[in-house]
Amino acid sequence: MTHNHERQEWWKEGLISLATGTLYGATNTLTGHPMDTVKCKMQAQSGFLKGHGGGGMIDTIRTVFRREGLMGFYRGVVPPMWGSVVYRSIQFSVFESVYTKLTNTRADNTIPFTGGLQIKTVVAGFCGASSRAFIESPVEYAKVRRQTGHSWQLRNVYDGFLLQYVRTCPLLTLYFVSIDSIRRHTTLMDSFWGQFIASGGSAALGFWVIWPLETLKNQVQAGTEIEGIAKPTIRQRIQYLGGFTGLYRGILPGTISVFSRNGAAMIVMQKAQRMISETGLRDTVAST
Repeated sequence: MTHNHERQEWWKEGLISLATGTLYGATNTLTGHPMDTVKCKMQAQSGFLKGHGGGGMIDTIRTVFRREGLMGFYRGVVPPMWGSVVYRSIQFSVFESVYTKLTNTRADNTIPFTGGLQIKTVVAGFCGASSRAFIESPVEYAKVRRQTGHSWQLRNVYDGFLLQYVRTCPLLTLYFVSIDSIRRHTTLMDSFWGQFIASGGSAALGFWVIWPLETLKNQVQAGTEIEGIAKPTIRQRIQYLGGFTGLYRGILPGTISVFSRNGAAMIVMQKAQRMISETGLRDTVAST
């Protein structure tokens, strides 16, 4: 899925995607962190919540800049930078390994009424998503705590893991399925801007589907108190946000962040995959 080049053995594809995925992860964080900070503050930090001292995206940007300057938008960038390099390289590595391993098996069969979607794409996507969730959860915890002005503690790094897992699996599986469909039915992946639109749009679609879980996850990881209650229930959090629609708070800056970072990261990864093939490194790996 991460390339259109001739595939080698499953473990070799995994190694190549592990390497190119590090570039995807680094680009992703550097590009998207500022707007992700805005989104996270709108969702989980006291004083930025709607109806409780917080305004919209523009007001939040102005407040962060006034209080912390430009560097305020990169608050907490170190944990997600290193984490993104690790878990995004692993998500692509696991996907490519499983996808290639299932090639020429019954998993090549298509799922009815899906426009040619193969079983192996869904299975590989779920496996890649699961591997990412276990590694991403501690990173997201540290990132959210720093973005919302809190310190983090090692013993609490898996706070919100259930929400993280339930959020990540459908998000990433949908992303892989969407990219696969775009590859099969369009020529977008043949150009830089097409890759940007395809990856950014697929990621944004996935986030729109799971956005309520993203909001709740950030609140749990940030340790957001609700009217003095240290660990409020999900129902209390939803009521505090003004009902179900409140769960979509921060979706504009979040969408800008998700679209731009995944679009830019895909361009970098596709370039790396192409260079590996053009320089013969893919064949070199295959012959070792």
